[in-house]
Amino acid sequence: MKLLFFYLLQLSVSIYADYEIGGTSMDSTHYDRRLLQQHCLKHNQVNEPYQSNYWITVRSLPALSMNNNSSNDITNNSIGFRRQLIFNNEYDRLVTRVSSGAIDLNNERPLGIDQASINITVDQQITDNLTIYVQVIECIDCPYEVITGNLSSTKAVDITLNTQFNYRIRIELNEILSCQETLILYEHGYYIFNVKLSSSSTTNSSLQCTLTTQRSPNNIYIPLIIGGIILLVLFLVCIIAQRYKLREYLLNLKNRLSKHVPSQESTHSYDLQTRTPVVTNDEINTNASTTKLPPIHKVSNVLVPRSKRLLSLDAFRGFTLIAMIFVNYGGGGYAQFEHAPWHGITIADIVFPFFVWMLGTSLVFSLKNAIDKNVSKKILFKKIVIRTLKLLLIGFILNTRFKVDFAVVRFLGVLQRFGIVYGIIASIEVLCTQPEQYLCSSDIPSSSTATIKTKRFILLFRDILHFPFQWLINISLVTIWLLVVYLIPFENCPAGYLGPGGLHENGKYENCTGGITGYIDRMIFTDKHLYQHPTCQVVYGCKPPFDPENLFGALPTIFLAFLGVQAGRILIIYQTDAERLIRLFSWSILTTAIGVGLTAGTLTGGPMPLNKNLWTLSFSFFTAGLAFAGFSIMYILIDMLKWWNATPFQYPGANSILIYITHLIFATYFPVQWTVVNTHAAHLAMALWGCVFWIIIAYIFYKKRIFVVL
Repeated sequence: MKLLFFYLLQLSVSIYADYEIGGTSMDSTHYDRRLLQQHCLKHNQVNEPYQSNYWITVRSLPALSMNNNSSNDITNNSIGFRRQLIFNNEYDRLVTRVSSGAIDLNNERPLGIDQASINITVDQQITDNLTIYVQVIECIDCPYEVITGNLSSTKAVDITLNTQFNYRIRIELNEILSCQETLILYEHGYYIFNVKLSSSSTTNSSLQCTLTTQRSPNNIYIPLIIGGIILLVLFLVCIIAQRYKLREYLLNLKNRLSKHVPSQESTHSYDLQTRTPVVTNDEINTNASTTKLPPIHKVSNVLVPRSKRLLSLDAFRGFTLIAMIFVNYGGGGYAQFEHAPWHGITIADIVFPFFVWMLGTSLVFSLKNAIDKNVSKKILFKKIVIRTLKLLLIGFILNTRFKVDFAVVRFLGVLQRFGIVYGIIASIEVLCTQPEQYLCSSDIPSSSTATIKTKRFILLFRDILHFPFQWLINISLVTIWLLVVYLIPFENCPAGYLGPGGLHENGKYENCTGGITGYIDRMIFTDKHLYQHPTCQVVYGCKPPFDPENLFGALPTIFLAFLGVQAGRILIIYQTDAERLIRLFSWSILTTAIGVGLTAGTLTGGPMPLNKNLWTLSFSFFTAGLAFAGFSIMYILIDMLKWWNATPFQYPGANSILIYITHLIFATYFPVQWTVVNTHAAHLAMALWGCVFWIIIAYIFYKKRIFVVL
């Protein structure tokens, strides 16, 4: 493929994106940015992605005299462990520094991004030593861990915390709980946590804890709000400009002033979805006033434009791709644009599922086009196999772009998961689909044996009832996943375990990361060929490697693609906006409700929590519901009301595979990214610039009629 030539055209000078391109947990989903950091580190540069979540300093009070022995004792006992709190490993991110010295309540040590400082002091009336425990709230079902066991009025603890997480602090006196508080801190805030005797107590057994703010924190969301307002204003301006045809007016004015005769330009959208099984080079047949389109440069197998086309398909794909680029380029360093540590869902978690859902939707249009052309199933299967192999190969090549060490290379990845899902769902559809299944209501032959109610029922649900074998196969795949996950134990791990291992459930299943899903990968690929930095590592301290694009998780992913196929059937079978939207929104409500119901309404708990790493069935239902709703909104704005012409998302949506691959390859090259100061505002600006850059590139390719499909 000519696209692979981009990979060989390495620039002679690169600029390292020092602002932590790889600082987010999105690494596991799209590319290993930790490898990027290690590859690009400058001399004497700190490896930023492994910055700690907090550091602890134990210091002696200057008002009390202390001999050298006691000072040495403090030094030796001041958190002499290398962090029990979230697992002791080489890349411990919760304790960065341990030291002792005199306490300084006015200390304003420079804090980094997402850091806050808290001083824990003890009132002099308390004569006994206190034990401090801390628990990370995001670490579900994890134990409290000891920070220090000998805190007294002669000592103080200074902790610098990562404000992306919330904490519970527990104070015990003589092994009795005396105080417990929840710490929700904000960036660059300085806090004092004072422990003193309760005013109503005459003994040391009852304590009172108060948290006061010494210096107000920053509002890190101001840049995000401003950026959101600017984007919203630009979007409204775009809609207004289209509504009043300002672009045409300005072009006509320019042509009149320059006395230039404009060339005719087609307004047709291109069918650049999932590769159509048939590649043709026929000219479009339009109405009486036919205008020839400029020639299309053929890169790989370029598809031909079609006269009837939903722009909202390209717009939704382009929007999802730009959201992926934004997250991959750091997302401004905000926790909302990082993956959930394990159970739960964030904005970053829904990007890849949207692509999978769009895969299924686009597949239906490609298959219908092939059916209309009477293409044999043998040819269709051949093209499916070729495209699947291309996706697997490109995904594997992207895993080796920093170093080619076949002893430890990662086999799985985003494009590999995409290829597996495409190969299976496309094969099912080709194998089971018959031409008459896509007949519209006016084309369905009447039957004298069927009652009027039966006919109405069939017409009402023909997008489901006409495809029984497809539903049967996909439900069977889901059933296999459920039976294996919930009924098969392995090694020392129970059946149905969906946790991250590590500290989860008090470390009871420390080496059971990912349950049977992770075990299958470790048996097939071995630990060396899996993703080494799973999202659970930071919070839960999980030990075994775990690949978020695991092999067994492809089964629920296939079902998500099948739900996308259902959306495609609705768009083809039903011809009115009302029929389509009623069904799309109904599916959105139904699948979202099922997804939430499987979690018992908690999202992070219940019999089947939302989990992108495992790609649980509840996760497929929930994200499918969001995809149904998101696409429906775009359909209303673009294809129904025609308030919006899909600009600028139609450009990357028309060249999604090209933009996806190149945005990974050139992530560390100027002018895509470069070094900025370590603030949320600067990181947000860089992430937004990365999105704008690739929109511009996609626009150039679009105008030059260069499109790449596999």
